[in-house]
Amino acid sequence: MVYSAKNMDKRAIIVYFLGMSEKLGLFFNEEVQRLIDSFAYCFKVKITVFSSEMEELLVGLQNPGSQFCRLIQKNLQFRYRCCRQDKLMCERCEQKHEPLVYNCYAGLREAVIPIKIEETLIGYAMLGQFRTSDTLPAEIVRDWLERGFKLETLKKAFLEQPFFDKSALDNMFRLFSMLVSFIVTREYVKVRLPGLVEKTVRWLEDHLAESVTLDDIAAAMNRSRSTISHRIKQQLGLSFKQLCIVKRIQRFESIVSTEPQISIQEAAARVGYDDPYYFSRIYKKVRLSAPSKYTKSLRDAVP
Repeated sequence: MVYSAKNMDKRAIIVYFLGMSEKLGLFFNEEVQRLIDSFAYCFKVKITVFSSEMEELLVGLQNPGSQFCRLIQKNLQFRYRCCRQDKLMCERCEQKHEPLVYNCYAGLREAVIPIKIEETLIGYAMLGQFRTSDTLPAEIVRDWLERGFKLETLKKAFLEQPFFDKSALDNMFRLFSMLVSFIVTREYVKVRLPGLVEKTVRWLEDHLAESVTLDDIAAAMNRSRSTISHRIKQQLGLSFKQLCIVKRIQRFESIVSTEPQISIQEAAARVGYDDPYYFSRIYKKVRLSAPSKYTKSLRDAVP
């Protein structure tokens, strides 16, 4: 199972960023999910909201992901390329201080818009998984055939993605930009001090290298095991174990992004996995490809 925002409760989606002196919580009103779902349903596209640290927070539940992308990620084990490209495009979007429209490596069209509150970057809204062409990239076709898969299967999934000509794309993107602006200006995004779950996640993030248990967090929060477990499940839609896995994988990817030459064993140890083979199994189950592919993609990107 891939633990992502599509598993989370609609009522409270949380992202953290550093304030002047303490870590604050940023909250999306439940209306945001309904707006995103409506847009995704009408245009048959996928919308994903990332934090400024590239954590996946919100997904349009009407379109959690296309069959074409699932084939690419599972059969070719290219999810690491999706993660790397998402991160790169968000970084470019931030550098340019403006929305960015681009072709993904698999031949689909995507766009990303920075989300800001009072000029402070708090995340990114990504629109994707639609076509502006009928042609698959030659590299994807080659890799698909080399692995012995039928090309008709991939082509069929690709052509099932919605197609937009330039005029339709321009208008859809304009509406998407207005939607993001509307969410911010209507104050559907709120900043406040963290509650129990936010404090729990923050504590966990500060102790990822340790063998943390639910009892440890309950003691630190001065609450019962059942209260912590219930609140995490209710607010995030994840079990405590799933939350630990998600946070450790995100931290691992952050470490290797800033230190591409670090070994998988050392990076895994920094997030609490002393057995690199066990970590690799966990990572592959969640990300659908081995951590070595992710680290290699980062090393290859270094000039």
